[in-house]
Amino acid sequence: MPLQTVAGELSGIKYVLFNMGNGSLHSSTGVSSITRNTTATYTINFSSNMTAQGYAVTGMGQYEFSFGSTTHAASSFLASSCRFRHGRYGMGVGGEVGYACGMIYGDA
Repeated sequence: MPLQTVAGELSGIKYVLFNMGNGSLHSSTGVSSITRNTTATYTINFSSNMTAQGYAVTGMGQYEFSFGSTTHAASSFLASSCRFRHGRYGMGVGGEVGYACGMIYGDA
């Protein structure tokens, strides 16, 4: 389902809601799959490319856990995917309980 505003459909935005335990998609737009790389580290695979390194990723998970890139390197943000982790501030990676959601903003 595309994201809609009163002005019409928003372009260049993808979103995903997924199960952190097994990576299964619950709901998404513009995302083909989630790959679980290691504990609490995932890759969001896009169904169509974004402009390489020309987008931003935000998200949220359970409790006070953070959602961000696995590194600050450009290699975490490819045209076809982005890599992120769901972790607890000051404690490394967190548990894989419940769902996480991510939003990707940029030029598609």
